[in-house]
Amino acid sequence: MPSSRPLRWLALALLGLALLLPATTVAAAPAADWSHWDSLAFEHLTVRAGLPHATTTAFAQDRDGLIWIGTFGGLVRYDGYRVQVFRQSGPGGLPDNYIRALQAAPDGSLIVGTSAGGLARFDPRDNRFSTYDASPAHGTGPHVLTLAPDGAGGFWVGGQNGLSHLRNDLRTIERPSADAGLPADVAVFAVRQDRRGNLWVGSGEGLYLRRAGTTHFVRFRGDDDASLVLDEDIWALREDVAGNLWVGSGTRGVAVIDRQGHARVPPGLDGDAPAIQHRTIRDLLAAPDGRLWIATDGVGVAVYDPHHGTLDTLRHDNARPGSLGGNIVRALFLDRSSGLWAATETDASRCDTRPTLVHTLDGLALFGRQDANLDENVRSVHTDRQGAIWLGFNRGRLARVDPASGQIRLLTLDGAQQDQDVRAIDTLPDGRIVAGARGLVTIDPASLAIRPWSVDGLDTRPILALRTWRDELLVGTYDGLYRIDRTRHVTHYRHEPGDPRSLVDDQVRNIAVLSDGSVWIATSGGISILRADAGGFENLVHEDGNPGSLPQNYAGSVVELGGRIWVGTYGGLAATPATPPGPHGYRFTVLRGSDGLGSDNVASVLADRLGRLWIATANGLAVYEPATGRIRSLGARDGLGARFYNHRTAALGPSGELLFGGLSGLTVIEPTPQVRPRQSDAPLAVTAALRDGKPLPYAALPTARRPLPLDNVHALRLGFALLDYTATDDVRYRYRLEGFDAQWTELESGVPPSAAYTNLPGGNYRLWLQADIPGLHARTVQDVIPLEVRGRWYERGWVRIVLGLLGVALVYLLVRLRTRYLLARADRLAQLVQERTHELQEANERLNRLASVDELTGLLNRRELMRQLELAHETAQRTGAPLSILMLDLDAFKALNDTHGHQAGDAALRSAAQRVAALCRKDDRLGRYGGEELMVVMQGADLATAAQRAEAMRSAIATMEVDHGDHCLRLTASIGAAQLKPGERTHELIARADARLYRAKRDGRNRVAAS
Repeated sequence: MPSSRPLRWLALALLGLALLLPATTVAAAPAADWSHWDSLAFEHLTVRAGLPHATTTAFAQDRDGLIWIGTFGGLVRYDGYRVQVFRQSGPGGLPDNYIRALQAAPDGSLIVGTSAGGLARFDPRDNRFSTYDASPAHGTGPHVLTLAPDGAGGFWVGGQNGLSHLRNDLRTIERPSADAGLPADVAVFAVRQDRRGNLWVGSGEGLYLRRAGTTHFVRFRGDDDASLVLDEDIWALREDVAGNLWVGSGTRGVAVIDRQGHARVPPGLDGDAPAIQHRTIRDLLAAPDGRLWIATDGVGVAVYDPHHGTLDTLRHDNARPGSLGGNIVRALFLDRSSGLWAATETDASRCDTRPTLVHTLDGLALFGRQDANLDENVRSVHTDRQGAIWLGFNRGRLARVDPASGQIRLLTLDGAQQDQDVRAIDTLPDGRIVAGARGLVTIDPASLAIRPWSVDGLDTRPILALRTWRDELLVGTYDGLYRIDRTRHVTHYRHEPGDPRSLVDDQVRNIAVLSDGSVWIATSGGISILRADAGGFENLVHEDGNPGSLPQNYAGSVVELGGRIWVGTYGGLAATPATPPGPHGYRFTVLRGSDGLGSDNVASVLADRLGRLWIATANGLAVYEPATGRIRSLGARDGLGARFYNHRTAALGPSGELLFGGLSGLTVIEPTPQVRPRQSDAPLAVTAALRDGKPLPYAALPTARRPLPLDNVHALRLGFALLDYTATDDVRYRYRLEGFDAQWTELESGVPPSAAYTNLPGGNYRLWLQADIPGLHARTVQDVIPLEVRGRWYERGWVRIVLGLLGVALVYLLVRLRTRYLLARADRLAQLVQERTHELQEANERLNRLASVDELTGLLNRRELMRQLELAHETAQRTGAPLSILMLDLDAFKALNDTHGHQAGDAALRSAAQRVAALCRKDDRLGRYGGEELMVVMQGADLATAAQRAEAMRSAIATMEVDHGDHCLRLTASIGAAQLKPGERTHELIARADARLYRAKRDGRNRVAAS
């Protein structure tokens, strides 16, 4: 015994070292730079959104934050939703539709360089353009190619006829003297004044420099390879944050000139390089993070990092909607929200350059550009003891991702595993990787050698789940659970009908080992719990009528957090209490889509190191904080590039990253935010206004400090937007006019946000605007716009008093005169009463009918119809009964009138009214709202009932034939339906029904639209 004690201690020490080594190895792994694999996702502004021409050419952002875009076919002002187009249109319009260059002036105006019309200036005080002298001798020349600020409020203008200067008064144009050193009439493609005051001019004959404090230009030449660039035609100049000047040439690539005047060509940026390919460098952009963006005329955008010497390329890919819009890029621009704009031949492309916590390893990152067509659907995720991440794909493919080194190794299974989906990966006790497709294989993590692992009964079965437990391997299949010990002895568990201690269902989807040593087996029919010393399974299933049971039997992820067990199901996220289970077993509480998850279909769940749960659902990703109960959904603003995730395909990375596999590759979320949230301080502002249908000049748009005075204005419409141009469809807008609106008006997603009012009473109002920004750093931005509505003359107090007194006096006088008149004729009238009574009754009946009935159709006229709607509205508000209305409009009615005459139109309208009247209930009110438009007021009908009735009316009209002379007329109708909301006014209800009517029109007519 004494002699064995040292061996025992040695064995314990080796065992302890073996246990500590994996954890130590993972902890020591260097932090990964996941952004290395990110693919920038572009949004596209195209002609379908309102651009006047597909080819864009230039960008600028004005003082108020609006983006201006130059195209081949005009100039665009864009607020993220509205495209306002300016074209060549006579006095006050552009001098030419082909825009070559744009610059925003400090006074809020815009300087515009055109291809054939010279230089122009847009004045926001009247929304008109003024032009400058375009003569080559004294002005800019007609062909303006570039614009650049001079640092003092003026601008340098380069064109086909050389260089000119627009002084800071924005009126005076100067040209360099003939002896200034620039060749006469040389084309100037680029100009840049650096921070030291030096003026650089890129021309068709090379690069010229005028040093600060001098008036003479000299030819700037470089040595060695740089001379090839600098002696060519120079198309782009840009100064970076370090003061270096980057120079782009016609065919020779890019050179950089440092502050000491030394020029060189960085590796990978010469003309022969794959990223350049002897294409013209049309623009250069030096980003604040030090990267250089290079726009080429044909091979997209190159992104060069001078600090690391890396070079990436961004190009158009027909298979990827988020790729660059086109490979011919004429201009680059960085807006105030760090959005990069690229002017391509097909659109204006924009991507967000801000750092993000969410990263995506898509097919391009995993397989490379040459294999981008491979299936990027990640079916399984696993992190091994060395900190490598293993991904399983369809068709027998795996990838080993090393986050620390950035290396990706691709593996392909052969033999019986060839072309089989790899749905499960784990690490065996001896350190080998085990993967399940159809049967099992092992992989040496060092050599990546793949060997089949034959296990009795499993070699031909699809593997769904793998998990090591103690010294054993648990395998989930469609045919139950397999338990493999160190000797490869296999124990097979299946569901046995009538045995409550057997496996709850044979389809085993996931296996989780909890901290108490128990194994939770998620199946398609519930959960089975396996304990080391138990003779069977403890089963958890959904029980109808038992709210504490599982919400749904199809279970997947099982995680522990805060002493609770969380289970993802297709009925929501279920959680056990923090206390041990009672005598009746586990009881669950449930979070569902209605609680903010986005969907009841929970694909995967992970717990991070900060005590939060990350949940992948059928509708994206959400994070839940149990301590506060707060749920936030991730979106495009967070960098989320995927929406669809595979069931229970999730794992933690080597540094606590959250890994989710899905149809678009691997989504990686950094758990500890170390970067600034992806949100900007962009304002929420009024960007357009119409007063009685007439646009307001941009300089007169209201702000929080500049009220909008309204005098004798009947209709007002204010367009507004959050001016950060990022994921605009995700932002939710609302507005409320304080002092007029009882509640907020919520606006539909994707619709240009605007507020509209008519006939506002006199007084001072405040229009509240709000934008809800979703995502990890969700917030609400708001602005308050003062409105000063000047009362009409009859709304003034003293006028009302005088009018009231005059009215009283007039009534008194009329009563006196009427009394005398009646007394004088009382006798005569008494004799006529009896004989006229009958006549009067008939006359009254005719008058009542004329006052309430439309003469053409025999329906209620608009006045009576609105009165009936108000009565129905009062009843609905009082009783809570539903109230719906239909707005019906005959399609192509004007064309019918124009073709067959107004008598035919009248006959068609009468026939349609009869068809609709025949389908109305006793309590419905049908009337002619105006022209060929009818309204049906349906008291007691909800939206579903109203839509059903509307469909019947639409069908009745569509099958109707109207005989008119020799012609048989056929009609169709579009119908909009809306149900009254709590607190809603009648005019708001009519506006919503009318909006649905117009949506039915836009969607093709002869249809019903309901909301």
